[in-house]
Amino acid sequence: MQVSFSISQKTLERLEWPRILDRLAEFVRTPQALARLHGQGSDGQSGTALFEPSGAGVRERLAETAEAHAILSQGDSPPIGGVATLAPVLTRARKGGALAATELLDVGTLLSVLHETVRFVEARRDAAPRLAEAAAPIDDHSALRSAIDRSLDSAGEVRNEASSALADARRDVHRFASEIQQRLSLTLQDPSVRSHLSDSYYTVRNDRYVLPVRADARDKVRGIVHDASRSGHTLFIEPEALVDLNNRHKQAELAVEQETHRVLRMLSEAVADAADALEIGLTALAEIDLAFARARLALALDAVEPRVEDEGMIHLPLLRHPLIPADEAVPNDLHLGDDFLALILSGPNAGGKTVTMKALALAVLFVRAGLFVPAAAPARVDLFDRVLADIGDEQDIREHLSTFSAHMANLAHIVASADERSLVVLDELGVGTDPGEGAAIGQAVLEELVEAGARIVVTTHYSLLKEMAELDDRFANASVEFDPETLAPTYRLKMGLPGSSSASSVAARMGLRRSVLERAEKLMSREDRRLDRMLSELSTSRAQLEREQREAKRLRVETEATRNEYRKKLERLQKRRDELFRSLRDDLDAAFREAHEEVARVVRELQRGGTPHSRDAERARQELLGLEEKAQRAEKEAGVHERAAPNLRPVDWNRARPGDEVELEGGQHARLVALPDRRGRVTVGVGSARLVLPMEQVGIPAASARPKAATPKIRAPANLSAGGTDRCDLRGQRVDEALDRLEEALDAATREGRDALTIVHGVGTGALRRAIRESLARSPYVDRFLPGSADEGGEGVTVAHLDK
Repeated sequence: MQVSFSISQKTLERLEWPRILDRLAEFVRTPQALARLHGQGSDGQSGTALFEPSGAGVRERLAETAEAHAILSQGDSPPIGGVATLAPVLTRARKGGALAATELLDVGTLLSVLHETVRFVEARRDAAPRLAEAAAPIDDHSALRSAIDRSLDSAGEVRNEASSALADARRDVHRFASEIQQRLSLTLQDPSVRSHLSDSYYTVRNDRYVLPVRADARDKVRGIVHDASRSGHTLFIEPEALVDLNNRHKQAELAVEQETHRVLRMLSEAVADAADALEIGLTALAEIDLAFARARLALALDAVEPRVEDEGMIHLPLLRHPLIPADEAVPNDLHLGDDFLALILSGPNAGGKTVTMKALALAVLFVRAGLFVPAAAPARVDLFDRVLADIGDEQDIREHLSTFSAHMANLAHIVASADERSLVVLDELGVGTDPGEGAAIGQAVLEELVEAGARIVVTTHYSLLKEMAELDDRFANASVEFDPETLAPTYRLKMGLPGSSSASSVAARMGLRRSVLERAEKLMSREDRRLDRMLSELSTSRAQLEREQREAKRLRVETEATRNEYRKKLERLQKRRDELFRSLRDDLDAAFREAHEEVARVVRELQRGGTPHSRDAERARQELLGLEEKAQRAEKEAGVHERAAPNLRPVDWNRARPGDEVELEGGQHARLVALPDRRGRVTVGVGSARLVLPMEQVGIPAASARPKAATPKIRAPANLSAGGTDRCDLRGQRVDEALDRLEEALDAATREGRDALTIVHGVGTGALRRAIRESLARSPYVDRFLPGSADEGGEGVTVAHLDK
């Protein structure tokens, strides 16, 4: 387990850590947290107080940040704020000093914030157990909080409720002041006095009520002179008659002052007694405040919680530099320590090499401070004991380039200190001397560092260092992309490829004369030109390939979107088609029902005519069957036949026999009359009717199936009760089903020569009763109808008298 972390003040400054702290400071709410943020760490350096020395501490801080992040993401926020800097106040209270009312109000505010913060995190203990534990050291201080609230108002004045003696003294002050003012008002109206005054008013000087007397009338008004005007023409005299009353008023004011001081001292002593516990509470409050500040920064940076191990690995998808605005930052995937130990960054100047290197180093510092990293999930940043850096940042105008000797001294320190738990970042390794020697020294330094097991990120323009990755798998190349068309960097990082410095292109973009650039190219060695051209061509080819891949991906996305759009259109069309089919089916059903009614009417007329004309009746029946077959053919041609019900099971026609019970689509039961003919048509009987249907529309009825309503067919006569008065019970049936059964019952009763039919429909909502009576009013079978008698069932029954 690691137990320390070290980084130099200079490295912190070069990595711009103080600016990170300034950004974090924007989100703290208490001066105690702000002081902690900028305070000194265990190494005595400023700005390192947030770095956790142990791996356990790092994981604990990250877990606290995660809990705070979850709370803020839900729209909640702790009631932290308005707390003053109280260290000097607590110190003076410990020494026995009396605190001012405003200072006691500050203590009261702190007590309220502590109380509310504990309540806030305790209410979320299940979701934020670490924050709840962080608040555990905070005492309630309810007695002190109540005493301050009871004794002081919001303006810092001591309340009368703080002391009965104070309340009495204040009443005396008010009473004496009122009496003095009344007497002075009378004096101002006295002509013998008013003529000697410079103005008609009274005022206060030296806490005594006085009158403005003309200087030349000093002897006319007896009393004590307390002041004079700036011109000397007016003297402010306390009338002799008011001296005693003014004395008593002053004594009452002194009593108020003394009692107020006593109350404040009493409260100050209570604060002194609680000072140690208050400092502990302040420390705990600062830690909670910092946890939420870290979470607010994570939300602002769209940062994620990284996985943290002790294996020296870094994996940062879409890493961004935290100080570059989100709309300007170019995210890059970066990894180190898994397949290789050293990453060699190359490419053009001002292309983003140093920014990328700093972003990686800052991610390591973020984790040490319990901060989320500005990358995408899943991010991983393992723990390092030290961060060592040699950065000559020409982009920072506040710094100057190091001399080569200072550069070498720093490298010597890094080589001596680095081990397998070190992250080393080196900017432009080996610069400042002869390029050949600088490259050789750089290679030797890198080889020494990887032998020590350090993880390294180095930026360079030296071809010798770029070639190391081709010879030693402990090294890997990466380059920042350069757009040859715009002659400008794209700031995108390409892992696995070295990059050309593109010096000529950059110089041309900066306006260097073409003749100079041509001369420079001639001065380059053939090998340098070949290598530079090769790297440029490789970079161009890869850029072209990636553009083509992005275009292919875009086309795939567009194709999928188009496919989804047409799929939805097809679904809408199918839905519309089904709606039209259902509408057509309903129209066919209605027409079929009308045909049934017409045939039934014809049959009834034939029956009323005396002896039935069997030939006409047979012809009507055949016409009805023809209509049914025509309707079924129309349904089939229109494609509106519904699928068989789930419980319609296929018939084994080899075993079927005429007379077997079968089930039709829609749940209608029928009797098998004839087996399928050569065209696959089956004859079934429904009541007295014969139907010819396709064999796939006939099935074996399920044992538990109940006959369901179907498209109207000719039915068997309804069952009628035996006895003098026939009954037709329609309770519990749907309206359309009941009307069909009613029609059958009327037909049967008429054929059997019945006089009346008693129809039982119940009371219910009245819908079935109204439908039945409306149907009876139109029926050719019925002469008249009336509600049943009380004995018969009242409004729940209708008695239809049949037409003879």
